[in-house]
Amino acid sequence: MPRNNRLKNRLILVLAFVALLVVGCTTYIPQSQIVPIEDLASYNPKNFANKKEALNRASIYEDEWIVQAIFYEQNNDFKKSNHYYKKLYDETGKDEYLLKELKTALYSGLTSGNIAKLKEYVTKHPKNLVAKRLLLSSYLYEKKYEEAKEVSMLLLAQSTEAVDFELSANPYIFTKDYPKSIELLTEAYTRTYNENILLKITTILVNYIGNISEATLRLENHRTRHKCSEKVCLQLISIYFQQNNVSKIIPLYKALYSSTKKELYAEKVIESYLHLKDYDGAIEFLKSEYKNSELLYSLYIEHKAFDKADKLSRKLMIETNDPKWYAESAMTLYESSLDKNDKAMLAEVVNRFEIAMEKGIENTIYLNYYGYTLIDKEIDIKKGMNIIEKALEEQPDNSAYLDSLAWGYYKLGLCKKALKMMRKVVDIEGLKDKEIFNHWNAIRQKCKE
Repeated sequence: MPRNNRLKNRLILVLAFVALLVVGCTTYIPQSQIVPIEDLASYNPKNFANKKEALNRASIYEDEWIVQAIFYEQNNDFKKSNHYYKKLYDETGKDEYLLKELKTALYSGLTSGNIAKLKEYVTKHPKNLVAKRLLLSSYLYEKKYEEAKEVSMLLLAQSTEAVDFELSANPYIFTKDYPKSIELLTEAYTRTYNENILLKITTILVNYIGNISEATLRLENHRTRHKCSEKVCLQLISIYFQQNNVSKIIPLYKALYSSTKKELYAEKVIESYLHLKDYDGAIEFLKSEYKNSELLYSLYIEHKAFDKADKLSRKLMIETNDPKWYAESAMTLYESSLDKNDKAMLAEVVNRFEIAMEKGIENTIYLNYYGYTLIDKEIDIKKGMNIIEKALEEQPDNSAYLDSLAWGYYKLGLCKKALKMMRKVVDIEGLKDKEIFNHWNAIRQKCKE
């Protein structure tokens, strides 16, 4: 095989060409949104029913049930809490228990039998926003979307709060009136600049309307004004990935790495550069923003910047004293040399490999490279063959190692052994590789002679 291919096969690439991260635009499925939980302290038993006549009507168990209802509600056991609120309302008929029964029913996924009562309450108390929200949510849970729309109109006639616009958008989403839902969600977003609302809008635009350009514009505008959170950046990345617009993805991953320091995002920057075959951009990012010496070394090798790889490998050799880097530096020294027959250079290559061997390097990739160098440069052919044979003990059918050993037999003049082994290589690899082709012809010619 060509020596550059030999090197490429022997070097450890920390990060190969892998698929870009796909962060799919999650399909937005609206849920029956419920009004936020109020301060439970306002439902302290002492605050219920201040009037004497109400106390007279109350069950003797009312205080006990109130305590139980609040206890379970505070512990998010809404099903048990609903049980007690229902008993309280059935026993006393008090409006506060009606509202709490309906709310806990929604939170626990139960169907309340008091929705009609709630509708009557809303009619009698038109200024109670909490009751309207509960009624709207209850209709959504019951899939009564037209009734929910009617309540939303009453709610928005009275409220300008973002939560009410967001809640009112749901029946329109369920009935596939996406333009109206986006209109309402946009009103909610402009009041809070809440990114979760923005993501609902853009997901509807992408998945249900197909207006990707509008979704992209909204996300980019938010990013410009309010920076790029993980959620916003990842949704933009998802859109650009589907468009195969990798150049737009890179700054987003850079922003995510800068704000989170998660290595995953730095790796995605490198992968994106490699996808574009922009090795210089990847190398610059590694040198300036993401300090990863092994990955930088791998990119130098991939980019055939062997002189820079040699300097970095020697630095890592000194810093880590890892035998791997003695072997790597030996290879990059050879590859970076203009004169491949320079005796001083070859002596240093041998020296570094010997240190790696002394320190216990056993990786067959390094053994084969060193052995082949000893054979090809006729430094010590027999020693080179012995080293190759160690590699073949681990991988007896490796065509690169068989090729190296066949070349050793050739250099010793043992043409029949060389030809027999080279036939194995040709059977595996064919003759497309230039170096295999040259070795095959040289060995056949020697045997003829």
